[in-house]
Amino acid sequence: MEVTTKKPRVEVAKDNPSIQRIPERCIDCGVCLKTCDDLVGLDRPNETSTICINCGQCVLSCPMGALTAKFDYKTVLNLVKDTNKVVAVSLAPAVRVSLGEELGFDEGTDLENLLPSILRKIGFTYVFDVTFGADITVIEEATELIERLKIGGTLPMFTSCCPAWVKYACLFHPELEPHISSTKSPIGIESTLIKTYYKEMHDIKEDIISVVVAPCTAKKQEIQNTNTDYCITTRELAYMIKECLIDMQSLKPSAFDSLLGTGSKSARRFGRSGGVMEATLSTAYFFMTGKTPTEGMFHIENASPFTKASFKIGPRIINVAVISGIKNVKVILEEMDKYDFIEVMSCRGGCIGGGGQPLVPNRDTEKTKSIRTETLDRQDNSILFSYQNPAVKELYKSYLERPLSEKAQSLLHKKRDAEET
Repeated sequence: MEVTTKKPRVEVAKDNPSIQRIPERCIDCGVCLKTCDDLVGLDRPNETSTICINCGQCVLSCPMGALTAKFDYKTVLNLVKDTNKVVAVSLAPAVRVSLGEELGFDEGTDLENLLPSILRKIGFTYVFDVTFGADITVIEEATELIERLKIGGTLPMFTSCCPAWVKYACLFHPELEPHISSTKSPIGIESTLIKTYYKEMHDIKEDIISVVVAPCTAKKQEIQNTNTDYCITTRELAYMIKECLIDMQSLKPSAFDSLLGTGSKSARRFGRSGGVMEATLSTAYFFMTGKTPTEGMFHIENASPFTKASFKIGPRIINVAVISGIKNVKVILEEMDKYDFIEVMSCRGGCIGGGGQPLVPNRDTEKTKSIRTETLDRQDNSILFSYQNPAVKELYKSYLERPLSEKAQSLLHKKRDAEET
């Protein structure tokens, strides 16, 4: 009888909000640890450490399904079915180009026009698009970058949208904290505006439960102590659709709820590596020069996990870098003084490769992520840039006054001494 040698594995803490192990499925193959060490590049102190940045890449690589996301969808479904609860759901951009893989559609099928109908059929009271929150993130982050450039603030500035990256920085490189943008992530902004702006504008008396559907397991950690009550992954939404016996063929396309309307084309590209950089620089360019950028003017090809670029904005050359994968952060630490702005996404390829996305064979991973990215980039929208979004303009005019205003700082930015990310 052949004896299989047990290999060290990733240890998962019981209170991990994102990931869990099903012991009876584990064959001690060591793939999860190899993923954490080699693919993610996490600097754990030893093999038995339960330090985790919640990225979920071990879930995607586990050949036996022994590692899974912690499921919250049944709790959410119970809340939705309670007629006394007002439950709002917001959908992240990468979800719409990957969910179809779990429902019998071809890879990369864009379900954006069908998803609002699906979510209403399940029973959600309000259905929102996270790309609206992404547009606000762009406005605030671009303004923050400009302020740092003008007054000699801490540079380079790092993006703050990826919670796995932010947690990694805080755990292993706390000296980077002043460099990280204080702007909340799109889901943090979206949920905050739902519970303030939207609630006030519609005179809603009941408390709103805010649910986010994300491609990311790390968002389950991010939402702790924030205005987002629950985060379910792309796979969890697929389970919910199947358990609710939704007849996809009977549904007609519909739009997201207004006031927190749809986002710009730039915001939809938040789902892939380089998208946050491109969107933020486009808006910063308009704010600094008063000129409308051309589409693709700040596009950064994300074929490489570490890409550098320089752009002229007004009289200044802005040096930037796009990092895809935590292990590549180590490269930038040695030459930080060369850059003004750096985007970091923990998962290779960005959110389209998040730990909550549909599972695919390891040999097909890169191909599938490429198809999802191409679909995100192809999405048509008459609103190209965040600052052009009419709903965004109305929000600032009627509620926030201006980017980085006192109210905007209070609602849309993280306090440096707080745990909230």
